[in-house]
Amino acid sequence: MDTRFPSQKEMISGGEARSGERAFVKSCPACTNVIMQHFVDRHSQLEIDSCPECFGLWFDSEELKLFFESTDLSHRILSEDAAASLSQTSTETSASVPDARNCPVCREGLFISRLGETQVDYCLGCRGIWLDRRELEDLVTAFQGGERGNLLIVNQLIEGLGTPLRPNPKAASFLEALQRYRSAQTQDPP
Repeated sequence: MDTRFPSQKEMISGGEARSGERAFVKSCPACTNVIMQHFVDRHSQLEIDSCPECFGLWFDSEELKLFFESTDLSHRILSEDAAASLSQTSTETSASVPDARNCPVCREGLFISRLGETQVDYCLGCRGIWLDRRELEDLVTAFQGGERGNLLIVNQLIEGLGTPLRPNPKAASFLEALQRYRSAQTQDPP
């Protein structure tokens, strides 16, 4: 499995565009002036954007549900967060939450919703979802624990992960990787 991070050239140029598409450079909603890097699934061409500074994740419309089925991306994203945890000193924290965040696609203000204790930023215009560092794991944990919230987010979780009575078998690899990630975090806290 290829676990490489995007090259400096890919990050500067906006990453690899899907065939026939022009790469679109997106700025991090939390860090504002940092260009996000692209993680592209080699098989499905699903593209997830991640901030190299705060390690937040941007999911364009309907991408969150597809992410759970991507073995390639789920392992790479969870590995990136684990590597960031190891390199982070105890006094560092993830990006502070500003008063207002803007959508990296349509530049409109993001709305805030909660699923359990997890705050999720989302765009009503393009239906994108922003998750700060570790919120993906917290979101999945809350969902699996029966927490519910905004339908834009919950529906993607249901379609991507399934339900307790009807789990999505294609999400099994993500859930296994998440379990390994959680185990490593409890053994070696940052």
